[in-house]
Amino acid sequence: MKALPQTPPTTGQQAWTVKGHISRPPRPAVNTVVTRRYDIRWLDATGAAASKSAVAPALPIFEQAFSAFAQGTLIQTTEGYVAVEDLQPGDRLATADSGNRRLAWIGSMTLFPQGEAIGLPRACLYRISDGSFGLDPCAPDLLLGPSARILPGLFAVDSSSPLHDIGELTDNESVIRIRPVSPVRVFHLGLERHCLLRANGVLAESFHPGAAPRIHLSREMFLLYMSLFPHVEDISGFGPLHHPRRS
Repeated sequence: MKALPQTPPTTGQQAWTVKGHISRPPRPAVNTVVTRRYDIRWLDATGAAASKSAVAPALPIFEQAFSAFAQGTLIQTTEGYVAVEDLQPGDRLATADSGNRRLAWIGSMTLFPQGEAIGLPRACLYRISDGSFGLDPCAPDLLLGPSARILPGLFAVDSSSPLHDIGELTDNESVIRIRPVSPVRVFHLGLERHCLLRANGVLAESFHPGAAPRIHLSREMFLLYMSLFPHVEDISGFGPLHHPRRS
């Protein structure tokens, strides 16, 4: 009788085979938040000057607090015009609507020409060369950052005067939008109240966060945002807007 072939003993393991595509659960999406460095100088509760740097999201609501005046902008003080980068907390500024006011906070950051490659907003500046915006005859052209709001010279300086976002005034003649070719330092200035500053003779607003920044941020993000303004205890410390904004 012919012997039957014997089956090899089982070892409890099955041979590995490929049975088509092996599906795997999708990886969770990574929410990458691009950040940048913000530099801050302010007067503390004792009236002494303090400073710090912070890394925070490069979100519009954050950047708007640091990007109104390009380096070299001349701000009128009680001692004459001073370059914005040379101002110090405690300096007295000669405002157009509130007399002489103390400078309580200075914020600054750097715009990088190639920032888009790492996810930063596209860098841009605005050059004003038209005297109808209130330029002093001997003042150089004014170079503003993207968050600047100004009061064109043809408007009256009172509480009903509307502030214009510099971007909406761009016409490629009097106001020209330009792309920086090298890193540019930009600044914003916070006073004891919302005021009109004289920047190269043009009336521009001091920093104010607006009516309700809280509604645009989570609780954690709002606390981070407020940590950039150590000169005020809470959002009410900025006071009211003394001039309406068109945008």
